Amino acid sequence: MKVTIEEPKSWQRVINIEIPNEEVQEEFQTKLSKYKKDVKLPGFRPGKVPHNLIKTRFGPAIRAEVIDDIVNRSFREACSENNINPVNESKISELKAEEESPVTFKVEVEVDPEIEIKGYNKLKIKPMPNKIKDSDVENTLNNLKERMAENKDIDRPSEKGDLLSFEYLSVVVDGEPKDDLKSPQYPIEIGKGSLKDFDKGLIGLSAGEEADISVKFPKDYQAKEIAGKTAEMKIKVTKVQEKIIPEVNEEFCKKAGDFPDKEALLEAIKIDLEAQEKERARTEAHNRAIDALIESNDFEVPPSRLGFYLDKVMEDQARYYPPGKAPGREEVEEKFRDNGIRAIKRYRIIDYIANKEKIKATREEVDTRIQAIADQYQKPFDEMKTALRKDGTTMRIREEIREQRTLDKLTGEIPWEENKEK
Repeated sequence: MKVTIEEPKSWQRVINIEIPNEEVQEEFQTKLSKYKKDVKLPGFRPGKVPHNLIKTRFGPAIRAEVIDDIVNRSFREACSENNINPVNESKISELKAEEESPVTFKVEVEVDPEIEIKGYNKLKIKPMPNKIKDSDVENTLNNLKERMAENKDIDRPSEKGDLLSFEYLSVVVDGEPKDDLKSPQYPIEIGKGSLKDFDKGLIGLSAGEEADISVKFPKDYQAKEIAGKTAEMKIKVTKVQEKIIPEVNEEFCKKAGDFPDKEALLEAIKIDLEAQEKERARTEAHNRAIDALIESNDFEVPPSRLGFYLDKVMEDQARYYPPGKAPGREEVEEKFRDNGIRAIKRYRIIDYIANKEKIKATREEVDTRIQAIADQYQKPFDEMKTALRKDGTTMRIREEIREQRTLDKLTGEIPWEENKEK
């Protein structure tokens, strides 16, 4: 077998393969002999059909089968011998398989281009968490009070801040009736809606009352089919509720987490906010580090890799739209192409550095994660460990830890000379 490799692009390989006629003939004769043993024809005992008759009747089909086997096998061998790992379906072309001549063909595949990431251990990028202020703690407390508020049914016209439950009686958008608009499943708080016209129309209504509301949707409205249009809505109010904000007293503190007093609650809120801010700063530093390495280490992404990413985006987006309403391929590509390229480069950069620095998850780290999952589901550790190993979760845990340790090294959370696995 003769093989030559062309590299038109960093991510493209063109493999030219030539199989000697002698090899083709040898495999043809082997398969022909097998057919002679198995074939059954009227007038002949099994295995006694003349060789020439089998060749005449089945020769072209046998040869086609031989060519197909040889093409597939030689392609795999060529990839293995030349360290080619295709990332897409191969494209075979220019196949020539004339009698008494070598079989020649060309295969085009995409590969991840070889990369060398430089400067990753000299980034000088650190997490920069913001200091938690008293106002941050107070805002969080107010949000907690909102979540723990009691909603009390009232017999008066609605006001800003009240909760309103209603159903659509009719909706007409630019003169066209909309029959597929579902009534809200949960109450709407007046004053917090994104459509000010609609919010304003909900004020002053009582339970059982009907109202006509005119709404002008903004041009950048998320539902593109009604963006920039005007809707005439007729609604019926089913319930008006007042939100009763609780006082921060002993009872409130106990409900919020069994805290003895307000000071303990505020301290717990501050600690939680600091942990959140630390994680936010850590993630932001990770992103800055990856962006810096992408900027300073240019390499290409195979088109099929990006295609697979966009396929997944379309699949995910389809879950949130009615049938036939999901964004098309062109729209998805325009919106998510850059994100896809960054995600693929991010993965390759992290993988390169982790391999170069021999960064791996330790058994203790993996077991700690598994123990947390076992505690969450109230299962014995060994039982959970076996289950997670079988369904592939353990491998994903290892990869997540490997990725996080690599990113933490990039941002100085873990020094380069420490925790290096051998």
